[in-house]
Amino acid sequence: MKIDFSDLTKNLAKDIALTEKQLVEYVEKTTLDVQRDLILATPVDEGTARRGWIATTPTKPFEPGAVENNVEYIGKLNDGHSKQAPVNFVENVVARYNTGGN
Repeated sequence: MKIDFSDLTKNLAKDIALTEKQLVEYVEKTTLDVQRDLILATPVDEGTARRGWIATTPTKPFEPGAVENNVEYIGKLNDGHSKQAPVNFVENVVARYNTGGN
């Protein structure tokens, strides 16, 4: 008896493309969710630090997303120089999204 799996492999390219698209969408959504949560967690005086959060989302599978803030005093805010946010508020937000990967 022979079992032919050619029917299963006919749409393999489509299945791979769909999976890759879903992966990009997942990383994009997670990146934007982290950005949103960082914005909300950032203490606000004039709003400069909150506006400083910039997200870069992937365009291809296996590309990472990134969120950064180049406001010169964001590190001091994260170190606790504002009573509006706890020390390490950035790390606290990121930890909520860490699922045990590297």
